[in-house]
Amino acid sequence: MIESSDFDFSGQRVLVTGAAGGIGSAMAAAFAAHGGEVILADIATNGLAEQADALGNGATFLQYDQSDSASIVALSDAAGPVDVLCNNAGAMQAGPFLEQSPETIERMITVDLTGPVLVARHIGEGMVARGRGVIVNTASQLAFHGSGFRTAYATAKAGIVQFTKSAAAEWAPHGVRVVALAPGRTLTAMNAPLLATEEQRAEGLKHIPAGRYGDREEMAKLALFLASDAASYVVGETLVADGGYVLL
Repeated sequence: MIESSDFDFSGQRVLVTGAAGGIGSAMAAAFAAHGGEVILADIATNGLAEQADALGNGATFLQYDQSDSASIVALSDAAGPVDVLCNNAGAMQAGPFLEQSPETIERMITVDLTGPVLVARHIGEGMVARGRGVIVNTASQLAFHGSGFRTAYATAKAGIVQFTKSAAAEWAPHGVRVVALAPGRTLTAMNAPLLATEEQRAEGLKHIPAGRYGDREEMAKLALFLASDAASYVVGETLVADGGYVLL
């Protein structure tokens, strides 16, 4: 039987990276609404203080740079003991692969793969030591199929899926669950360039059996589920939420 207490995060510290907007902002709101003491983290601090105030329940914010390993260490130190990590921060720059500079490619791999792995490593160290915790990594539907013009991003997100499996296998015996959420095309600022015109939106819908784009609140609800006691036997899995895109 599902109990309401399964989704009660009272007394738990929840760190959400990439919390300044999009899915991360919705995740922060969802966990706060279910009692979590949320720490919002992002490279951009515009609006973070206001978001934290609006969430209440002791919510705070921290600035960090996911492309800088020293900044990640500082984030972990400042956050303190964390019960749930929504390892969500990322960046995407679409374009023909051969036209992207090595620096652009390297930055996307760093921000979307190396950075999240290091965040999980440092936050996960404390979880393993305490014998409890949940890490919800944000992957992408692009981890499961080829995608022109988003090659580096898709490559990094595929790495997140494999990292989720490997870290889960290593840390589950220590009471730490590692799982992932793979959103499909969701109405966020990151995806705005892909859905800028009516033609682009119509073309995109041809590939989604559900006939619509996702919204950030429903992705946040799935993160809440994955982190909850209702999903306590889910280990190392990636939940794809894409309206059926990968089926075609």
